Amino acid sequence: MKSNMAMLAIMLGLLAFPSWAADWPRFRGPNGSGLATDANGPTTWSDTQNLQWKTALPGRGSSSPIVCGERVFVTSYSGYGDGRADSSPNKLQRHLLCLERQTGKVTWAQAVPAALPEDPYAGYLIEHGYPR
Repeated sequence: MKSNMAMLAIMLGLLAFPSWAADWPRFRGPNGSGLATDANGPTTWSDTQNLQWKTALPGRGSSSPIVCGERVFVTSYSGYGDGRADSSPNKLQRHLLCLERQTGKVTWAQAVPAALPEDPYAGYLIEHGYPR
């Protein structure tokens, strides 16, 4: 989970960078190119450099954050395929969180149990997880 939080922190830190005023409404940005043409963001970062905030997630995830106005939406999953010894498809939940863009504070979160049967945690799911 530590690496997932670090990746989220990097992505959200960059998206929350004050000079980036535009929304990021989908995977790879407004037009799908992965370029923020109106941005002048940092080219280096670390746990302390050019990072605006970090927020822990309730589980793993690697989907694209969505930025809309002052809100950032992210997804994650828990209960199955999360490295815990007691994980089970019956415990799988998908999470959607809404964060404040400037602070990373969670304003609301919703968990949804999986509709079983669920795909086994194998193949592509190992790389990207369930909320993709």
